[in-house]
Amino acid sequence: YLACIAWADYNVGRLLDALDASQYAEDTLVVLWSDHGYHQGEKRSFRKFSLWEESTKVPFIIWDPRIKNGGNGQRCDRAVSLIHIYRTLAELTGLTAPSYVDGISLVPQMKNPTLPVDEPAITTWGRGNYSIRTDHWRYTRYYDGSEELYDHRTDPNEWYNRINDPSVTDQLAELRPWLPK
Repeated sequence: YLACIAWADYNVGRLLDALDASQYAEDTLVVLWSDHGYHQGEKRSFRKFSLWEESTKVPFIIWDPRIKNGGNGQRCDRAVSLIHIYRTLAELTGLTAPSYVDGISLVPQMKNPTLPVDEPAITTWGRGNYSIRTDHWRYTRYYDGSEELYDHRTDPNEWYNRINDPSVTDQLAELRPWLPK
């Protein structure tokens, strides 16, 4: 697995070096993302398919050479979703995204990575299994009605399910409406 990652990283570097050496370096947007993550023993799981942090987190990089000051080269720690790629690229290229396209543009976060994101990242795995991720919380509801809630400020590894903690009712009231219908 690590060899695969190292090989991909090496080839991305080769691609970017070739772009930098070309006449297109100053007017080419670069977007890099991957398939979902992979558990390697975390939470006693060894696979890709779960709604926990380790398998829903992916590399997601957008580089716009026209942005000289601001977010290029900076890390944005906001919870975002790959569904935002379309609207982001539409705005960066001056196109209008059709109204039926989900997601939001991340151009504001590209210019200022500390800006909040207006909607949480939503992950689906299988029918009726959803996870809602904000900067601090992950809320998951499964097809069978069971739920999980993790506070990433105090529990980044998602070990302590707080769904039955009476002190989190405000967070649940904020997160549950984001579940797809």
